[in-house]
Amino acid sequence: MRYTHRDTLAKPDLNSGTAPSNHSSIAPKNSSHGINSATPEDWDKLKTEFPAISHEPFNVAASDSVREVLDRRLEADAAAEELSDVFQPSHYVKDGGVECIDIMSMVYGEERVKEWAEITAFKYQWRQGSKAGNSAVKDKMKRIWYTRFSMGDDPRND
Repeated sequence: MRYTHRDTLAKPDLNSGTAPSNHSSIAPKNSSHGINSATPEDWDKLKTEFPAISHEPFNVAASDSVREVLDRRLEADAAAEELSDVFQPSHYVKDGGVECIDIMSMVYGEERVKEWAEITAFKYQWRQGSKAGNSAVKDKMKRIWYTRFSMGDDPRND
């Protein structure tokens, strides 16, 4: 039997005998179709309640030394540079600004690419922080990117 999100209802209940989870109050109570059954309103509520990146201004306390402030600023800049590959990976853009994922959608169809993105999100969650050269934060941000794309919420439109 092929296990994809489309046959989730046919899978055995692996949580039988366990207490119900209340991890998220965002998912509709009657939802049983997985991540792709979320509505745009569900996703907007999730983004509001659990932002992936804080857009707060850089704070400096009066007691901070110049060195402490510079060290924190350098760390923040390094993190921002590392994450730029998550949102705008130049190695996936060809001349004219065409991205690989757009060509994939034209060749394979949008639904197949969304399924691929869901599987890719799982891969990033699985390996989070384990691949040399990729931090756990970068893998987490990639997972979020691909999860959003799989739901029809293209992060490039932010």
